[in-house]
Amino acid sequence: MKSATPPWAESGAVLVCETCYRVRIPDETPAIAKRIGAFALREWLKLRCREAGLGKRVRVIGTTCQDVCAVGCVTVTILPLGAGGEPETLAIDALEDREAIFQRIVDTFSTSR
Repeated sequence: MKSATPPWAESGAVLVCETCYRVRIPDETPAIAKRIGAFALREWLKLRCREAGLGKRVRVIGTTCQDVCAVGCVTVTILPLGAGGEPETLAIDALEDREAIFQRIVDTFSTSR
């Protein structure tokens, strides 16, 4: 076994529950699933972080269930590892809240240089 330090360890990661929008939302709330369509929040956040210059510093990771199951919402956890801040877990609307969660990520990790 060999120890490794990824580039994002100094700043942090964002965890996006893929179980929410791939399994739970379609099963529990078909109307919301239809509105969301093929939108993939993790990929969108990853692209936006890259465009904002945070791509190497912030890892956007898809997870399974984070045990925060809010009907029609996707669970996102912001882990500011190097910023010294506390983890923040939010249940968000994948479409309506995406810009707000992205801005929260930028605010969290832009100050943790």
